[in-house]
Amino acid sequence: MLEYERRLDGRSWNPAFRWRERRAALLTIEATSGVKGVGEAWTRYAECEPVLQLLAETAPRLLGRRIDDRSDIADVVGSLFAAIDTHHAAAVSSAVEITLSDLVARDQGVPLWKCLGGGAGIVRVYASGGLYRDATSDDDLAEELRGYVDRGSNRVKMKIGALDPDVDFARVHAVREAIGSQTSLWVDAVNQLAVDGATEQCAALARLGVEAIQAPLPESDFAGMAQINRDTMPVIAGEAQYAPDYFRKLLEAEAATYVQFCLGLVGGFDGAAALDAMAQAYGRRSTPMCFSTAVMQAATLHYAASHSNTACAEFHCFHDHLAALAPASWSEIENGSIQLGSEPGLGLAPITVGPQADGGTIRIFRDLQ
Repeated sequence: MLEYERRLDGRSWNPAFRWRERRAALLTIEATSGVKGVGEAWTRYAECEPVLQLLAETAPRLLGRRIDDRSDIADVVGSLFAAIDTHHAAAVSSAVEITLSDLVARDQGVPLWKCLGGGAGIVRVYASGGLYRDATSDDDLAEELRGYVDRGSNRVKMKIGALDPDVDFARVHAVREAIGSQTSLWVDAVNQLAVDGATEQCAALARLGVEAIQAPLPESDFAGMAQINRDTMPVIAGEAQYAPDYFRKLLEAEAATYVQFCLGLVGGFDGAAALDAMAQAYGRRSTPMCFSTAVMQAATLHYAASHSNTACAEFHCFHDHLAALAPASWSEIENGSIQLGSEPGLGLAPITVGPQADGGTIRIFRDLQ
């Protein structure tokens, strides 16, 4: 198990918290052939430690098992968490599945998107950024998102919901003017819009050219999200959830047009595929999210490249931690899409312990060898 930590300057924030650091729980598994796979567990802002501890309890049970016997490993992990229904357990299970998927693909010498049934390794993405940042102006924000468009993105997302609506409207207007009418604009309210007036606020955002809103209201407010989804603009919801029952309720309530999930929380590639199939059965599309390291970003991209019901995947431009591990093709966005390439597995460079190119550090949390 590895822990990644990167100190941030604290100037960037969203409606819920400031980003002063980013920690991540990483898992590596080595086969007897010497091939290594890597995965990542989703963690809340300040909850990396319990996930790492649970990973440390789980990993010894994997030693000596066949990497191609996924049902055996699933039974082992499932038995450990049969009585534990928490985000932490779901994240650890997901990290194991992602790591094994990378390991199997690397062992076969093929890119993971091909193992998952993808045909070309091309993935549609949206550039995610646009956080609030101290001592900056609306023009600075507009320039940031315009930069994503100049580098090949045709879909962008920014944060709203932390300031007075009129202030946020001005920010949105500045961005829309900068990116032009041909670029899709999504906003993320991080569940912070006031319940009273949320529909009217979303209607105003729609008039400014916003095409969809992520997490406008508390996750349990299916009725409120359904009203926004029906009357103003498509809703994107589900990013911090892991239980299939939640997504079923979300879909039954018609509270989202785009079902959003994290591969590091919902069971890795298998769990994401099950949720995507559920969304498709209700006539909805999916959009996997990512706000962590290049490991989770790679998993997100490979998944999206191999599932046709995916509208687009989040490509985070602020949370770009460990970006130096990524292949060069990630920086070559063309008409809103990335060509993943033919590198085996997730396509990442080997992870090394110690200081990283982005100023972060990877340290060994526990070594079972």
